[in-house]
Amino acid sequence: MSNAVVINLREVREIDAGVFLSGPLGRIRLPQLQPGQQETLLAEDQEHTLFTVRGEGSAVSGSATVPLRPGVALTLPLGSRVTVEAGDEGLELFIASLDTPQDAGAVR
Repeated sequence: MSNAVVINLREVREIDAGVFLSGPLGRIRLPQLQPGQQETLLAEDQEHTLFTVRGEGSAVSGSATVPLRPGVALTLPLGSRVTVEAGDEGLELFIASLDTPQDAGAVR
């Protein structure tokens, strides 16, 4: 018998992967941003990886701006921050957050 679980992320939009998996994978989200809507991600106690699923927009971190479109991914290491803004047709992202031990990367 299998313990497999199938979750439709388009229906629930967010899950705590730690309930199903061991390891550092924490929250998984599939946010849908409306045109002009912004979301800021902080990598304080988690690292984040985001993948552009649909739409277009931009990600700004410090003086760097990255155009977002399907297939573009970003990784935020500890201590970083990015603000994502949806373009004219909105933006759908897949965001995976990885928990990090407090003493990991003590380079802050």
